Amino acid sequence: MGEKKTLKERLIFLSTFLRNPKQIGSITPSSRFLKKSMLKNVNFRKAKYIVEYGAGTGILTKEILSYARKDAIILCFEVNKKFYRYLKKSLNDSRLFIINDSAENIKKYIELYNLPQIDYVLSSLPFSNLSEKKKSRIITATLEVLNNSGKFILYRYSNNFRQYLNYYFRRISTIFVPLNLPPTFVYVCQR
Repeated sequence: MGEKKTLKERLIFLSTFLRNPKQIGSITPSSRFLKKSMLKNVNFRKAKYIVEYGAGTGILTKEILSYARKDAIILCFEVNKKFYRYLKKSLNDSRLFIINDSAENIKKYIELYNLPQIDYVLSSLPFSNLSEKKKSRIITATLEVLNNSGKFILYRYSNNFRQYLNYYFRRISTIFVPLNLPPTFVYVCQR
Protein backbone atom coordinates (compact mmCIF):
# COMPACT_ATOMS: atom_id res chain seq x y z
CA MET A 1 0.00 0.00 0.00
CA GLY A 2 2.80 2.45 0.90
CA GLU A 3 4.53 2.00 -2.46
CA LYS A 4 1.25 2.55 -4.35
CA LYS A 5 0.61 5.74 -2.42
CA THR A 6 4.16 6.96 -2.98
CA LEU A 7 3.86 6.29 -6.72
CA LYS A 8 0.49 8.05 -6.81
CA GLU A 9 1.96 11.06 -4.96
CA ARG A 10 4.93 11.18 -7.35
CA LEU A 11 2.60 11.09 -10.37
CA ILE A 12 0.41 13.85 -8.91
CA PHE A 13 3.52 15.89 -8.17
CA LEU A 14 4.97 15.39 -11.67
CA SER A 15 1.73 16.18 -13.51
CA THR A 16 1.22 19.31 -11.40
CA PHE A 17 4.82 20.39 -11.99
CA LEU A 18 4.41 19.96 -15.76
CA ARG A 19 1.31 22.20 -15.69
CA ASN A 20 2.83 24.91 -13.50
CA PRO A 21 6.59 24.51 -12.84
CA LYS A 22 6.99 28.00 -11.32
CA GLN A 23 4.37 27.32 -8.66
CA ILE A 24 5.74 23.89 -7.75
CA GLY A 25 9.49 24.48 -8.13
CA SER A 26 10.56 20.80 -8.27
CA ILE A 27 9.84 17.82 -10.46
CA THR A 28 9.73 15.36 -7.56
CA PRO A 29 8.78 15.41 -3.85
CA SER A 30 11.47 15.83 -1.19
CA SER A 31 13.73 12.88 -0.39
CA ARG A 32 13.74 11.23 3.04
CA PHE A 33 17.17 12.82 3.59
CA LEU A 34 15.75 16.30 3.01
CA LYS A 35 12.78 15.58 5.31
CA LYS A 36 15.17 14.39 8.02
CA SER A 37 17.35 17.51 7.65
CA MET A 38 14.30 19.79 7.82
CA LEU A 39 12.92 18.13 10.94
CA LYS A 40 16.08 17.57 12.97
CA ASN A 41 15.97 21.20 14.13
CA VAL A 42 12.41 20.91 15.44
CA ASN A 43 11.96 20.12 19.11
CA PHE A 44 8.67 18.22 18.84
CA ARG A 45 8.44 17.70 22.61
CA LYS A 46 8.12 21.45 23.14
CA ALA A 47 6.54 22.60 19.85
CA LYS A 48 2.81 23.15 20.12
CA TYR A 49 2.25 25.44 17.11
CA ILE A 50 3.76 24.46 13.77
CA VAL A 51 3.14 25.91 10.32
CA GLU A 52 4.06 24.41 6.96
CA TYR A 53 4.22 26.44 3.74
CA GLY A 54 3.86 24.63 0.40
CA ALA A 55 2.80 21.18 1.55
CA GLY A 56 2.51 19.65 -1.93
CA THR A 57 1.31 16.06 -1.55
CA GLY A 58 2.04 16.04 2.19
CA ILE A 59 5.42 14.30 2.23
CA LEU A 60 6.72 16.57 5.01
CA THR A 61 3.26 17.05 6.56
CA LYS A 62 2.97 13.34 7.35
CA GLU A 63 6.35 13.40 9.11
CA ILE A 64 5.35 16.47 11.12
CA LEU A 65 2.14 14.71 12.18
CA SER A 66 4.01 11.55 13.15
CA TYR A 67 6.33 13.45 15.52
CA ALA A 68 4.04 16.25 16.76
CA ARG A 69 2.55 16.28 20.23
CA LYS A 70 -1.02 15.09 20.69
CA ASP A 71 -2.07 18.65 21.57
CA ALA A 72 -0.14 20.31 18.74
CA ILE A 73 -1.84 22.52 16.16
CA ILE A 74 -0.47 22.43 12.62
CA LEU A 75 -1.45 24.92 9.93
CA CYS A 76 -0.64 23.71 6.44
CA PHE A 77 -0.64 26.22 3.54
CA GLU A 78 -0.99 25.04 -0.05
CA VAL A 79 -2.00 27.40 -2.90
CA ASN A 80 -2.24 24.72 -5.59
CA LYS A 81 -5.86 23.51 -5.69
CA LYS A 82 -4.97 19.98 -6.87
CA PHE A 83 -2.52 19.50 -3.99
CA TYR A 84 -4.97 21.12 -1.57
CA ARG A 85 -7.77 18.68 -2.54
CA TYR A 86 -5.34 15.75 -2.31
CA LEU A 87 -4.24 16.80 1.19
CA LYS A 88 -7.84 17.26 2.36
CA LYS A 89 -8.74 13.81 1.05
CA SER A 90 -5.64 11.92 2.22
CA LEU A 91 -4.81 13.50 5.61
CA ASN A 92 -7.31 13.14 8.41
CA ASP A 93 -5.95 14.46 11.68
CA SER A 94 -7.74 16.74 14.15
CA ARG A 95 -4.49 18.63 14.80
CA LEU A 96 -4.15 19.63 11.13
CA PHE A 97 -5.76 22.63 9.41
CA ILE A 98 -5.18 22.64 5.64
CA ILE A 99 -5.45 26.11 4.12
CA ASN A 100 -5.81 26.91 0.41
CA ASP A 101 -4.18 30.34 0.57
CA SER A 102 -0.82 32.07 0.29
CA ALA A 103 1.61 31.97 3.20
CA GLU A 104 1.73 35.77 3.19
CA ASN A 105 -1.74 35.64 4.81
CA ILE A 106 -0.58 33.62 7.82
CA LYS A 107 -1.52 36.35 10.32
CA LYS A 108 -5.16 36.15 9.21
CA TYR A 109 -5.25 32.43 10.07
CA ILE A 110 -3.38 32.84 13.35
CA GLU A 111 -6.16 35.24 14.37
CA LEU A 112 -8.92 33.06 12.88
CA TYR A 113 -7.82 30.01 14.88
CA ASN A 114 -7.00 32.18 17.92
CA LEU A 115 -3.40 30.94 18.15
CA PRO A 116 -0.49 32.54 20.03
CA GLN A 117 2.85 32.92 18.31
CA ILE A 118 4.24 30.01 16.31
CA ASP A 119 7.11 27.74 17.38
CA TYR A 120 8.23 26.57 13.92
CA VAL A 121 7.52 27.46 10.31
CA LEU A 122 8.76 24.91 7.76
CA SER A 123 8.75 25.98 4.13
CA SER A 124 8.97 24.21 0.80
CA LEU A 125 8.04 27.34 -1.16
CA PRO A 126 9.91 27.98 -4.42
CA PHE A 127 11.14 31.43 -3.33
CA SER A 128 13.22 31.92 -6.48
CA ASN A 129 9.98 31.81 -8.51
CA LEU A 130 8.23 34.45 -6.38
CA SER A 131 8.31 38.20 -6.94
CA GLU A 132 10.45 40.27 -4.58
CA LYS A 133 7.32 41.80 -3.11
CA LYS A 134 5.71 38.41 -2.39
CA LYS A 135 8.94 36.99 -0.91
CA SER A 136 9.23 39.98 1.38
CA ARG A 137 5.58 39.78 2.48
CA ILE A 138 5.88 36.07 3.29
CA ILE A 139 9.08 36.42 5.30
CA THR A 140 7.90 39.58 7.09
CA ALA A 141 4.60 37.90 8.04
CA THR A 142 6.56 34.83 9.21
CA LEU A 143 8.73 36.98 11.47
CA GLU A 144 5.63 38.60 12.93
CA VAL A 145 4.06 35.27 13.93
CA LEU A 146 7.18 33.44 15.19
CA ASN A 147 7.76 33.48 18.93
CA ASN A 148 11.13 34.80 20.22
CA SER A 149 12.79 31.38 20.12
CA GLY A 150 10.90 30.25 17.02
CA LYS A 151 12.60 28.93 13.89
CA PHE A 152 11.93 29.39 10.20
CA ILE A 153 13.25 26.32 8.38
CA LEU A 154 13.31 26.24 4.60
CA TYR A 155 15.26 24.72 1.77
CA ARG A 156 16.67 26.03 -1.46
CA TYR A 157 18.54 24.44 -4.34
CA SER A 158 21.36 26.97 -4.14
CA ASN A 159 23.30 28.55 -1.28
CA ASN A 160 22.85 32.14 -2.46
CA PHE A 161 19.55 32.68 -0.58
CA ARG A 162 21.41 33.17 2.70
CA GLN A 163 22.29 36.74 1.72
CA TYR A 164 18.60 37.52 1.31
CA LEU A 165 17.71 35.87 4.63
CA ASN A 166 20.44 37.85 6.44
CA TYR A 167 18.29 40.95 5.98
CA TYR A 168 15.56 39.39 8.16
CA PHE A 169 17.29 36.99 10.56
CA ARG A 170 20.30 37.37 12.87
CA ARG A 171 21.09 33.67 13.22
CA ILE A 172 21.15 31.36 10.21
CA SER A 173 22.69 27.93 9.94
CA THR A 174 22.91 25.90 6.74
CA ILE A 175 22.81 22.16 6.17
CA PHE A 176 23.81 20.69 2.80
CA VAL A 177 21.69 17.72 1.68
CA PRO A 178 23.45 16.01 -1.26
CA LEU A 179 21.01 13.08 -1.39
CA ASN A 180 18.06 14.96 -2.83
CA LEU A 181 17.05 15.68 -6.42
CA PRO A 182 18.50 18.23 -6.91
CA PRO A 183 20.99 18.54 -4.00
CA THR A 184 19.64 21.04 -1.48
CA PHE A 185 20.54 23.53 1.24
CA VAL A 186 18.40 23.70 4.38
CA TYR A 187 18.38 27.05 6.18
CA VAL A 188 17.50 27.25 9.87
CA CYS A 189 16.70 30.89 10.70
CA GLN A 190 16.15 32.63 14.04
CA ARG A 191 15.67 36.22 15.14
